[in-house]
This record gives sequence, C-alpha cells and structure tokens, in this order.
Amino acid sequence: MSLRAAVAWFPFVALVGQDEAKLALTLAAIDPRIGGVLLSGPKGTGKTTLVRSAGELLPVLERATCAYGCDPRGSSLCAECAGREARGKAIPARKSRGTIVELPSNAQLDDVVGAIDLRSALERGAVTFRPGLLAAANRNVLYVDEINLLSDVVVDALLDAAAQGVVHVKRGQHAIDYPSRFALVGTMNPEEGELRPQITDRIGLRVFVAAASDPAERREIYRRNAAFTRDPHAFVTAHKKATDTYRRRLAKAIALLPGVVVSDDAERVAIEAVTRLGIDSHRTEIVALTAAAAHAAWHGRTTATADDVAVVFPLAARLRRSRLRVEALSEHLAEDAAIAQALEATAGENDASAAQNDALSGGTTTMVSPALTAREPAKARPQREREGDSVATAPLASGGRIDVPATLLDRGVAARAGIAPEPKERVDVTTPARLTVLVVDASLSTRESAAAVKAAGRELLRPVYTERERAALVSCWGPFAEIVVDENTGRNVDLVAARLEELEPGDVRALTPLPGALEHVRRIADRFRRANPGGTVDVAVFSDGRANVPLGDPADVANALAAGDARALGETAAEQCRALAGVIGTRAHLTCVNLDAYEAHPLMREIAEIGRGRYFALADVVARISS
Repeated sequence: MSLRAAVAWFPFVALVGQDEAKLALTLAAIDPRIGGVLLSGPKGTGKTTLVRSAGELLPVLERATCAYGCDPRGSSLCAECAGREARGKAIPARKSRGTIVELPSNAQLDDVVGAIDLRSALERGAVTFRPGLLAAANRNVLYVDEINLLSDVVVDALLDAAAQGVVHVKRGQHAIDYPSRFALVGTMNPEEGELRPQITDRIGLRVFVAAASDPAERREIYRRNAAFTRDPHAFVTAHKKATDTYRRRLAKAIALLPGVVVSDDAERVAIEAVTRLGIDSHRTEIVALTAAAAHAAWHGRTTATADDVAVVFPLAARLRRSRLRVEALSEHLAEDAAIAQALEATAGENDASAAQNDALSGGTTTMVSPALTAREPAKARPQREREGDSVATAPLASGGRIDVPATLLDRGVAARAGIAPEPKERVDVTTPARLTVLVVDASLSTRESAAAVKAAGRELLRPVYTERERAALVSCWGPFAEIVVDENTGRNVDLVAARLEELEPGDVRALTPLPGALEHVRRIADRFRRANPGGTVDVAVFSDGRANVPLGDPADVANALAAGDARALGETAAEQCRALAGVIGTRAHLTCVNLDAYEAHPLMREIAEIGRGRYFALADVVARISS
C-alpha cells in the first residue's frame, strides 16, 4: 500500500531568478522529446524546489486506466492495452495531469523496475507482478535527486529504459515487458562526484544553478520563502492567477508545437556550432533544434529561427564535449600505426626478431613487493551462471529480503506435510563492489621517488583491471589537492593508469596539501559506500609526510606562508591528517608508503597507525634491479 501526503509546493511563478533553469524546465514540459533536464549546483540553491514547483506545469493527457497510463492512440502499449486493441476493443482512458515521480536515493532495483507482489503470492498463492517506479514514470517526469550517487544497478536500469522506452523484467520463470517513456530530471552537487557519461548523454538540457549574487534578489528570496513557510496555502492562493496564466500559455505552446518548423538557418547555426566545439554526440544538435522549436512555440511562433537556437544552445551543449576525445583519437591512431607496422614487419620477421632481442638486452627492471599489493580477500565467488542469483535459502530474518519462489515452494510442501510454512530469504554469495584510491604526493621533494611510485601504482591497479573494479586518483601538490580521476570516471582503469603516468613532481615551492588529499579520499569513500552498500574501499597513500598546507581559507594559508609561519602551518596540517586518518580507517583499508628515504618525518607512520592500516618504507617494497 502506498500513502501519499497532500503537500502544497512552492509556486513555480513565484520563484525568484533562476531564469535559465525555469526556461529549461518549461521547454521540457512543452516537448518531452527534449529528454529532460539536469540541474547541477551547490547545496542550498533551490534545485529541488525548482523541480517540485515545475510539477504544476505538466500537461493534461489522455491516459489508459492500466497501471502504466498508456497512450490509447500510441504505438507503445502494455500487454493489457495491446490485448484489448488486438481484440478490437476500445482502451478505457481518462484525462489527468502529469506527475513528477520521485526516485528515492535508497531505492532498490525491485522498487525501480518492479517485482513479484508479495501479498498476492503469500496470501493467495498467485504470482502477480507489482509495477515499479519506472511504470509510474511512463509519460511523466522521473525526478532523481543526487542522481550522481545512484547505485550502478539502478543507473543501468534507467539507461536501458531511457534508450528503449521499454522495461524488461525477469524474475525466475516469470517475465514481463512494459512501456516507460519519461522525461528524466536530475539534480546533483558536483562537489559530490561526477555523473556517469552514459546517463549525462541521455539528459537533454543542462543548467548550473548558482546562488543569487544580488543582495536585493537574495532579500526577495528570503521574504517569499518566509511567507510560504508561514502559510503555504495562502501563498499558493496568492499566486493562483499567475499560475493559471502560465498554464494557459503552456497549453497553447503544446498545441502549437506540431506545426512548428525549424528554419534552414537554425539548422545551419546549430550544426556548425556543434562541429566547432568538437562534440561527437549527434544528440547535441537534435536536442538543440528540438528545444529551439519548443522555444518558438512558447513565444507563439510557428518557425524556429537562429535566434531560438542561440537561446537554447548553451543548455543543450553543456557537458557534451568528451574529456577523453583527444586521448581516444590518439590511441586509435597509435593502434592503427602499430597494426600497419606489424604488417610491414611480417616480411622481414628475422630482422625484427633480431632488433627485438637487442632491445631487450640491458637496462633495469622495477620490482614491486607482493607485500604491498596484497589485498583483503574478497568474498568467495559462487560457481554459477549469473552473479547475484541465490545459491541457498534460509528462514526470513529481521530486515531480510523475501525470496518469493522459495517461499511459495515451501508453502506448497508445508501444506502437503501438514506443517506451518515460513517465509524464506535468499542467501547470496557475491563479490561486493570494490574501489581502489591512489593518493600520490607530487611535491618537489618526491622527485627522486616518482618512477618507483608509478611502478607501485601500476601494480596496485593490475588486480583492479583484472577484476573489472574501479579506481580513483588524487594528486597532492601545490596549494590544493586535486581529484584527477573520480570514482565514476575510474571505471576506465586504463585512464587512471594513464593519468598516473602523467603525474610529475612540481618544480616550484614544495607545498604538500596532504590534509586536502585525505579529505578528498574521505568524500570519495563516503560516496562510493553510499552508492554501493557493502562495498570495499582500498586506499594507498604515497607521500613523504611533509604536510604543510592545512585545510582552511586559501587566503589565510597564503598570508601565513608569506609571514613565515611555515612551522605552525605544518603542525596544523599534521593534526588534520591524524584526524582524517581516524575517519578514513573506519571506511577503508589504508596503506601508507613513506617516500622519504630516511623516514625523517613520522607523520606517515602515524597516519597508518591511527587509520589501523599498513605502513611501508618505499625502499622496502619497490626496488630497481639492473639486468
């Protein structure tokens, strides 16, 4: 049973500022083919309020009375509606306003795609399907707060539905397909990690929501928020006339949209701009021109011009350029060159072999001790066809998830034996998600150890690549620590390895922001564990322990350095490192490698002890051997 409270949302027309975000949501309401909206920005800037307020803009549509609200005149129908149509019967329908279906951050896969109805199965012995949130989202808006923190399995389900418009669910011997075409609206704080590129590409318009900078505007935001908090219903009533006017204009735009044509000039401007930006995805110009048509309809025009494109193009083109495009092209060309070289060398194989033997003679080899690369053992992998299948059952424990087929089977056996049945839960043997975070001190004092650190890092990444896990890379140099590759982009382990090779010690003043690097690690570990319950995080910190840039206001740190307070800064930074080590130790398996050949600074050993981790001197785990 689902219970929903009656809530008065802040009126969309009463929102102050955020013109670009309001335009994007309005255009998505006019034409769902745009593909939805991504609102990115720091916390407290009104992203959730914007989305929930936009619910009143959704149009009234004719919907079938089935569980999926099918379009009675559409081509994408559920099994019930398709059966009626095949028998020549009318599909019962009613008109209703669209809704915003919220996907909670703690939603499980069964909640999203649907599952066997437990009540029906246990009480009547009948196996019936309970639709999930993607069924409710069909022809509506699916809203995902903190979309960048969704678990991988839920993101994969969203991607499949967004790409196909159909959800495929299989539970044992039971399978069902149902339509799910929705506009995806997501909000996220970029400080908490990036969004997977695959799902970013599926969202049409992208807006960065920033806090208002004008004092008068901020004052008006406060006053309206206070008035709404005191009496929400009175505030909504006060803006009812403006809301009704906005809805009427929106309805006219929706009715006008089918007759809107996109001019040749608009097409030229959009495609040339995409080409100049080097954007690979064809969705960019498709979304831009679709949004331009909706913009023209919003202004009561039947032709979308280059001016319409100029307004909507920034919304459609943001975050479209691939960060890896140049690298991918370079790798492609290098691979083609290697293939051509191999073909050319085939005729002179003997000469090539001799040259290869000459190249292999002499030089040095870097050896990494197995003690460094040893990891906490993962759970045993079951010998079965598909990971995640249950391998055994047990009586349902408090907080367990019921195994419906096993429970029904037990009920049948118990009835024949004359004993009381009991619900069952499945017992899985599965390997949880795993993340390896490398923290590399690239300050000037680590120049001599750079090659050894890269060799150790490559060995730590080897099992990550083999087991198809994830990695992240944090650099520690200069006034700020930097997340070079985060845990989402770190699905591409080759990229992490490439970025590791590119790290070179700085050639300016030796600043080591180790507290900032450890703070990045803490946040990465928290995000990963929240998105992957039961997941494992391994952290390897390579540093000489000379932390001298504490967390805090950069201006204060710069002033302290200029005043010659380096010792005080170092003491503050060391204390922050100790505190963060204690926190990280509760979330991850910590390994500290001291890059100082003389181990003159005890901080690395202290971090390892406080974090209940392992400690190594670099010379004890990495050696260069002449051959």
